[in-house]
Amino acid sequence: MRWTHVLAVGAAASLGLTAACSAPASTPGSTGGTTASKSAEAKVAAAIDPAAKGPAPEVAGAKKGGTLTVSYSTAPADMDPSAQFYQDSGAIMSRLVHRSLTAFIHRDGKQVLVPDLATDLGQVSADGLTWTFTIKDGIKYSDGTTVTADDIAYSVKRSFAFTDTGPTYQVDFLKDGAKYEGPWDDANRQDQFGDTFAGVEAKGNQVIFHLEKRWETLPYFASFTQASPIQKAKETKNRDYGNAAPATGPYMIKSFTQGTELTLVRNPNWDPKTDPARTAYVDSYSFKFGQDFLKVQQGILASNGPDATTLNWDGIDSSLADMVTGAKASQFINGQSSCVVAVNMDSRKMPLEVRKALAVAYPFEDINKAAGATALSQTPASTLIPPQIPGWLDYKLPGLGGTGNGDPAKAKELLAAAGFGPGKEFELVYYYTNDDPSNVAQQVNQVRKTKLQEAGFKVKDMGVPNKERRKLIAKLDGPHNMMQSPGGWCYDWPSADSIFPPMVSSTQIKNNGTNWGNLSDPKIDAEMERILKLSIADQGPEWGKFDKWLMENYLPAIPYYYDRSNILFGTKVKNVINDPNHGMPILDAIWVEQ
Repeated sequence: MRWTHVLAVGAAASLGLTAACSAPASTPGSTGGTTASKSAEAKVAAAIDPAAKGPAPEVAGAKKGGTLTVSYSTAPADMDPSAQFYQDSGAIMSRLVHRSLTAFIHRDGKQVLVPDLATDLGQVSADGLTWTFTIKDGIKYSDGTTVTADDIAYSVKRSFAFTDTGPTYQVDFLKDGAKYEGPWDDANRQDQFGDTFAGVEAKGNQVIFHLEKRWETLPYFASFTQASPIQKAKETKNRDYGNAAPATGPYMIKSFTQGTELTLVRNPNWDPKTDPARTAYVDSYSFKFGQDFLKVQQGILASNGPDATTLNWDGIDSSLADMVTGAKASQFINGQSSCVVAVNMDSRKMPLEVRKALAVAYPFEDINKAAGATALSQTPASTLIPPQIPGWLDYKLPGLGGTGNGDPAKAKELLAAAGFGPGKEFELVYYYTNDDPSNVAQQVNQVRKTKLQEAGFKVKDMGVPNKERRKLIAKLDGPHNMMQSPGGWCYDWPSADSIFPPMVSSTQIKNNGTNWGNLSDPKIDAEMERILKLSIADQGPEWGKFDKWLMENYLPAIPYYYDRSNILFGTKVKNVINDPNHGMPILDAIWVEQ
């Protein structure tokens, strides 16, 4: 997922990458030590419990009250529920602020899909082309108004106006999805459907999805914020809507300052008896964005004053590795993540032979040193599917293993064969964060630039503020030709049908979004269509083969590393659990000592 479109956690922030996604990551108690080998990664799954009822089970010994501060290095662009697909904002919004048709609950160390606003996990027709969800009675927004099926159907329609940063599953699967552009009347958009889109409708207390093709994993998509209710009469038709939108989760937004902070307080109209997925212990959450992650981590380990009730999910700095695997191990969780981080390359602007030269030249080792990355936060990657996904194929193409420091001489040979050399260098153009208070992003960029210049490339590095970078890298027709969004992918559910369709489908490009390689190729679309017609069980091995075929023939991105979930927390922060399908802490389950 791009909750995801990513990754907004770990060393990726320092490396100038941003991943996207929507799925879980590690298990409690997995602390310290070195990471597991790729082949030893535990296979993941997401079970279902259609009969789950609220309230969610209480955490033994948990106490209510206090404020949890979450301080980290990157920054969400906005809080609009239709636009979210990044890992951090998705976790914040889906666990705390907005409820959807379905949700995940952590049970016995595993993630389980349960009904949320719906009474069950949906009823599917015999032909698999219609899904019906019945909405629970009496659910209210934070402003006291009642949630309706119409609100959810409208939200799904509205999501079509945000496919530049949001998911595109609905475009691929819902009836007329490829033609629909959203419900708004827009002089610049001649939309033939408006609010009469055939792909979703509301009848009484039911939300009904009409599909172009079978979609077995739709109940997982129904957990996205794109399926959380939005009142048509109250929305603003822009991304500012979410900054103060009525909430349905246990918390609501008190204030949001882009690039700086977000404050959440209790939603007085949240009824835990209707919610089987969430608890709510702290009185408020204070999110601090764009922080110097090393100072934050040092403060948390010392746990003086407010630092004792602070949490951080950046990759642990190498200078602190011995502490978090030794004396401070009780304040650190290291576990599985759902994300693969990669160096994205625009295939429209960068020929295949040049992409191969860049892959040969990429200085993984020096960049990791500059970023302070450790084996606690990443494992070298050679594939686009993470090892824990069923069907993963363990292959490694020459020079593509996420290790080493590049081969400048070989890169120059490949560039020369492609017609580039002294006096006619190929220019690499990318954005990087130039206001990182820790200066790590700037240091990483200098290493990357120097090494790629030594390999025969011309480099145009464009420094931009942290709060603006996500929007800029997501622009399909921006000036950059590498490191565009997404810089990685976190699967949305534990199956590769939540990786490749959104990551290389032409749908993404047609809707002004980006994918790995900015690819729009009928051969790729046709092969994915073939695989999607299979059962989920039969799809696994075929996606593994697809991964290798795509890399051999297109090389849309350079696999960098399989992300590891790193969660550091103060001594008064309790019940921190790593969600193994999303690579994030389960925020609503945390409580703090007073």
